[in-house]
Amino acid sequence: MKKIFIISLAFAVAIPQTVFAQDVEVDVGFDAQHKSCLEKITDDAETAYEEAMIWQSQGGGRRARHCVATALFALGHAGEAATRLEKIAKAPDGGTPTMRAGFYAEAADFWLAAQEPRRALAAASAGLKIARGDLDLHIHRARAYGALGRWNYSKTDLTSALAFHPDNARALRYRADTYLQQGDLAKAKTDIEASISADGTNIDTLLLRGKINEAIRLKDNPGDNVILLDTGK
Repeated sequence: MKKIFIISLAFAVAIPQTVFAQDVEVDVGFDAQHKSCLEKITDDAETAYEEAMIWQSQGGGRRARHCVATALFALGHAGEAATRLEKIAKAPDGGTPTMRAGFYAEAADFWLAAQEPRRALAAASAGLKIARGDLDLHIHRARAYGALGRWNYSKTDLTSALAFHPDNARALRYRADTYLQQGDLAKAKTDIEASISADGTNIDTLLLRGKINEAIRLKDNPGDNVILLDTGK
């Protein structure tokens, strides 16, 4: 009986290890196919979409569904892509909390591209319930608040993001824009210069600095903002 017990125990240990190894191989294979699918979107989004749909029907799981959504976005269907990403984030096979938060972040970004700030706000808020300190989620929610004209909320989210990522160029740029919208030009100037120090190559950052500098110039020289009308006399 003792020998039988030892043999049985050996099989009990060996089987889970084999299954685990197979699962790892499947994950690695799916990761490689996922990467290939995303890369193909840049060259041929339509073909990538068709192949991703086939992969999804063959059991490709969340990676296949993610590639389908990304291809749809590239094809101009931002709202549909965002909806699919939210479904992945909520699905039983949505992955780790970090993965789910990432899907919500992408969904929020796509909703903003679809000019649906309220839905972007909802997606980002759902993601932040999973990952409170996520940089992208805070930025996307701040952008959604800004699109809704809720600048104080936008500033709060960006300040929260910068508490963990003080040198992040994007967060600094968006907060600079928020300060500009609120008329706080001194803080807008400080943030935009810090953003340029972190990344001086971003065109949006450079354009925003131009707007802020022009707003400061007009404030210092209010007469430049007066338009003289020719009355014909």
